[in-house]
Amino acid sequence: MKKIVSMFLAACAVSAMSVTAFAQQAQAINVTSDEAIKLSFGEEKFSELLLPGQTYTYPLYIEQEDGTLAPLSDEHLKDVKLRAETKNGKSVISSFKVEEENDQYQLEVTTKAGWPTEQSEVEGAVRAVKRSNGQVVSSVEAELTVGYPTISDEALEAVKADEYIFVESNAPVISTEQFQKLDEYADGSKVTFTNGMWTYEVRVSGQEAVNMLHNERAIKEVSSKFEDQNFKYVSFPGGPAFDFTGKMTIDVSDEMEDFDGKFYVYRYLRGALERIDATVDLEDESISFETKNLGRFVITDKEIADGTIVDESFTQAPAEETEKPAEEEKPAEEKPVEETPAGSVSDNNDYQSNGSNKGNPDTGAKDFAALAAAAAVVSAAAGIALQNKKR
Repeated sequence: MKKIVSMFLAACAVSAMSVTAFAQQAQAINVTSDEAIKLSFGEEKFSELLLPGQTYTYPLYIEQEDGTLAPLSDEHLKDVKLRAETKNGKSVISSFKVEEENDQYQLEVTTKAGWPTEQSEVEGAVRAVKRSNGQVVSSVEAELTVGYPTISDEALEAVKADEYIFVESNAPVISTEQFQKLDEYADGSKVTFTNGMWTYEVRVSGQEAVNMLHNERAIKEVSSKFEDQNFKYVSFPGGPAFDFTGKMTIDVSDEMEDFDGKFYVYRYLRGALERIDATVDLEDESISFETKNLGRFVITDKEIADGTIVDESFTQAPAEETEKPAEEEKPAEEKPVEETPAGSVSDNNDYQSNGSNKGNPDTGAKDFAALAAAAAVVSAAAGIALQNKKR
């Protein structure tokens, strides 16, 4: 009997020691590794000029031990979260954040809309931060340039041969330094800019930089208000202003038949149509007028009263413009749970993938500890019984 009791006590002792070892093993399974992951943008060099009002995406990768790259996904973010931030150039950036698409993370950059004449440098970074203590374990930089391309210096040399300067929409900016060169080439005389359909002749002495981005897109507010009229549009959305009055000439050869030779010219500004005194040259099939400011020009075949309001939103009082319905001011935390996306970006641009608050996996250590404790109690009771028997 003594042997049986001794064997039982030994088994209980071994079981008790196993509890500590098992608990330590379970804890080790869930310890966050201190080894830093290596974030990468792959072969992206950020050499592309970002245009205002556009969105660009850059896939994120993780560098593996063998040096190869793998798309960054949720499996790499069990112990870390992503944070996107900009160091400078915030004035030209609308948003700079990490998004998940098709099970891969990417940096999404949206530039602010506008028509600047200068290019702005933006320095940003995506950082991997440990969830446990906020320590940065990896970082990858993104150096971006936002703006519009500048016209080539070669294009300006056309003035030397008394030719027009061709302005393309993909390079619409003329810098202050370039205007100085143009003025020297022209010896202070007028120079002529063109896109092939319009020409603008003006002096450029002392002229500062302008953005001559142009298009012929319809102004829908005008077209929808006067559905029974024909229209032609020539727009310079950047509103370039010149120091001297110049002459704008627009080719209307394609509109001669539809317009029946009748042309009325307006400037669309702040939601209203302002009449412009223009000269119609039926022989040359063109119209011309003088102006210092290039903007959104509207040409039509029927007269419209000067100052006609087209978009009444421009005439509303500021208080009415800024007033919002109550439902639009609902705090973000009141949104239904089902509207939460696969991941979310916090106020400081931290990206948290779903499931980040999950507890440690159940290893069974608690159950095993209870079993061992019970065995210890039985062991103690048996010891006492044995001692009583000896007595």
